[in-house]
Amino acid sequence: MESLNTAQPVRKRGRPTEDERVERRTQILEAALPIFLEYGFGDTTVDQLAAAARVTKRTLYNYFGNKAGVFTEMQRRLASMVSGDAPAHDTLESLATRIVLRLHSAEMIGLHRLVIAESLRFPELARNLYDNGDLRHISRLADLVRAEWGLNASSSSAAALFSLLLGEDYRRRLLGLIGPATTEEAARHALTALTTIGTGRGDGSH
Repeated sequence: MESLNTAQPVRKRGRPTEDERVERRTQILEAALPIFLEYGFGDTTVDQLAAAARVTKRTLYNYFGNKAGVFTEMQRRLASMVSGDAPAHDTLESLATRIVLRLHSAEMIGLHRLVIAESLRFPELARNLYDNGDLRHISRLADLVRAEWGLNASSSSAAALFSLLLGEDYRRRLLGLIGPATTEEAARHALTALTTIGTGRGDGSH
């Protein structure tokens, strides 16, 4: 009689391949955000992170060093999904729209709330969020501002644009007064910000 055992094959022992290492790192980072959002940074444990990612604590320590390492790499990964390797034919408008859509999402609003709530106990969280997120987005915006508006574009244009891409709606979302931005809302918000900055340059371009 044919066996009915459908158990999954056991992972081979030994040194993981490079593809397996990448897969495990991604697995840990994808599982980390919901845990941090639920328990906060201070109360999250390595045991919880490892269990959520279905890896051993030793694997987590080997890849990231400690809980703070997981949090930092998670932030970098989230930021890279917005302003990392640019998609083909990326434009200032498409990047601006992506920034609004992602930063005004429930996940990123939740992460920002977490950092604000715990920044007095763990000030490095705020610094890492700013360095790995905001500054990265501003730098990418600056690249496209120069490419599309010319080398004479003000160096402060990218920072001003980023501030507008957050805007009053971002503060309202942090306070829970409105929900996450939809794709249509993100596109309108981005276009309004670009038009405002372009008008301020005196040529009305965006």
